[in-house]
Amino acid sequence: MKMKSNLALLAFAAGSRALVSRQAPCCFGLTAYTYDGPAGAVGQLSDGQNRIGQEGPPEGSYCIDSNGGLTDGEGRGCIWTPPTTQFQCDVGAKPDAGFEVGCNGTVSYKGETTFYACDTGDNGGKNIYSEPLKGEPTCQPIWLVADDCMTNCVLTSTITADCTTSSPVPPARISVPPPKYSMPPPPKHSLPPQPPKAECPGVLEGN
Repeated sequence: MKMKSNLALLAFAAGSRALVSRQAPCCFGLTAYTYDGPAGAVGQLSDGQNRIGQEGPPEGSYCIDSNGGLTDGEGRGCIWTPPTTQFQCDVGAKPDAGFEVGCNGTVSYKGETTFYACDTGDNGGKNIYSEPLKGEPTCQPIWLVADDCMTNCVLTSTITADCTTSSPVPPARISVPPPKYSMPPPPKHSLPPQPPKAECPGVLEGN
């Protein structure tokens, strides 16, 4: 008597990076996106103001700690400066906790991924805010994407194969969960290759 064997596999597919067990601090650069696409790297003035769209300032470097606080490459704490909520890194400032880098690199602050860029009047530069400036029509929503330190990058799916000597194993089926954010920028990394096909066990012969 031939017996039919059922094989169940649990497949783990990594997202844009392999599973990241991040050890703080972890450092990255930032790129801003608008509805029209990439808006350039986030640069930083010598006084710690973070800007996009302005030629001259070097690209900023930011490090995230275990509390979700950011410091820049000079070791200055990054904060949402009151009362305007401008994104700036100041000497001696305690970093505002609550930042997170998602699996596709999207940066969030306390769960919010939409920020705002508003004209400065200085060589086309735009400052970054957590809220649009009142009475400033030039403000537009932006999304910030990190080039490293992605977290929570594991997708899971269950693959079921019915194995017999006459029926081949069907291809792996991976269901990707819906995007975490309602309006994320385009992901920087492609999905990983599918896991290898399951191999059918040998047919068991019975008396």
